[in-house]
Amino acid sequence: MAQVIPLLTLRSSTSNRSLRIEAVANSYLSAVLESHVLSASVEVWTETGDVAGLARFFGELGALEKPWSGVRNWVSLESDFELSATCTSLGAVTFMISMRGLRGAPEEWKLDAGIETEFGQLARLADEAEGLVRG
Repeated sequence: MAQVIPLLTLRSSTSNRSLRIEAVANSYLSAVLESHVLSASVEVWTETGDVAGLARFFGELGALEKPWSGVRNWVSLESDFELSATCTSLGAVTFMISMRGLRGAPEEWKLDAGIETEFGQLARLADEAEGLVRG
């Protein structure tokens, strides 16, 4: 069994929903979305620099000094894991998470879910994301 190392945890401020990004064997990360009503995970191939891009996405969010307008996003090379973030003027940040598995297979699946957090959590997420490139 491969060793799993938790690297980043995004927790909802309004529910028990969370997203964990973990290092798995070799060139893969695992994204695990959980709540009391759902559980899904996808392994993301990271051989081509996806890890640095994901760390940069969180790093840029963490460097912001005030709420922003518009959408900021990151997509894995194979589009099996996507994150987008929006922010209200009051600092409520919503991450939309999209996971996809078995693309093109008869039992393909896709999950879209949101996690709301506060602007003040972005710096912590950026710090944890640094572990993505160090780990």
